[in-house]
Amino acid sequence: MLDITLITSYFASPIHTNRAPYNEQLFLKLRKSTRVNIIRPISWVEALATKKADLKAIGDHADWNDIPACYPRYYFIPRFGHSLSGIMYYLSIYRAFHKQGRIPDVFYSSWAYPDSYAAMMLAKKHSRPLVMSVLGSDINVLSKRSDMRDKIYEVLSYAGAIFSPSQALKDLVVALGVDRSKVHVVHSGIDAERFYPMDKQSCEAQLSITENIKRVVYIGNFKVAKGTIDFLKGVAKIFSHRQDFEAVLIGRGEDDALVKATIEELNIGKVVRYVGEVDHKNLNTWINASDCLCLPSYAEGLPNVILEALKTQTNVVATNVGGIPEAIKDSENYLFEPGDISALTEKLSSALFDPDYRTEAGFPIGSYDDMADQVLQLIQAVYDNFNDHE
Repeated sequence: MLDITLITSYFASPIHTNRAPYNEQLFLKLRKSTRVNIIRPISWVEALATKKADLKAIGDHADWNDIPACYPRYYFIPRFGHSLSGIMYYLSIYRAFHKQGRIPDVFYSSWAYPDSYAAMMLAKKHSRPLVMSVLGSDINVLSKRSDMRDKIYEVLSYAGAIFSPSQALKDLVVALGVDRSKVHVVHSGIDAERFYPMDKQSCEAQLSITENIKRVVYIGNFKVAKGTIDFLKGVAKIFSHRQDFEAVLIGRGEDDALVKATIEELNIGKVVRYVGEVDHKNLNTWINASDCLCLPSYAEGLPNVILEALKTQTNVVATNVGGIPEAIKDSENYLFEPGDISALTEKLSSALFDPDYRTEAGFPIGSYDDMADQVLQLIQAVYDNFNDHE
């Protein structure tokens, strides 16, 4: 039985919920056939912003769904210390890793830098293989920065296997000079027991929200780069000539204050329902209570929320970036370019009010079990190949 250690900030923690549920679900599945444990660093900036009562678990070892996990503090220099982030991440997790008292067969990390870079340093130190997943902006944004490019290439070169959520992101990894044969497209799974079609009116009643009204939902980071402000501008354009709809905001993020200020500035509070963060297990009800999901992001890998919406047969309005075109059948008819508010408004109006508008999945959406089986086969191949060459 393989022993795997996951090292990433893209996971749940005592102060984080709904953080990369695809990683959480993957490791819940992997634990059935492997020994797994988790190192989930928490940045000192996040710790400072957290209530003292919620900080007690930080740094302690605690089980996460019966999986051993620890949450060391991650120290870094904000804004100008990016070139040092990898080594500082490594130093921040070093003690916690060795307190666990075991060296895994394989290191696994998610997010190229600094997470996977630090995992690579541990893997090299202990002569172990590394597998990693790239998620989107770690490749299509960070790899273009001069202070990170070489380090990202270094970790991509060392990794025995790299998992990409889309073909588009795989192509970007290969374009950096990485051997194509070790970059694998692994589409994220969906929990079919959690995401499925439901009656809209019953969902509205369950949520105690207005019934029989057209509704668009935004789910994700409240962040300019995720198109949150563009979404509100599109809503404002529709609101200027009709008010028989509702726009729902679910999530949180660094631009939360800007989002609230924009709602006030555009004077669209009448049609905007600001919900905030929602437990992942409750998202299905919100999606089914909506006529479409909108994600006008400027850069993506392949967001799980789009697959979840498609699984519930809810329309999708999104940008033509990353792996999104792969996920939407006949995507050229449904997607728009980032920042194009007029196109966003047009697509959003169609998704809400045109009965013939219908988005469908561009490929079969599998389960988390399917995803875990594919990942485990690739991890086993990396482990076998690494030991054959030792």
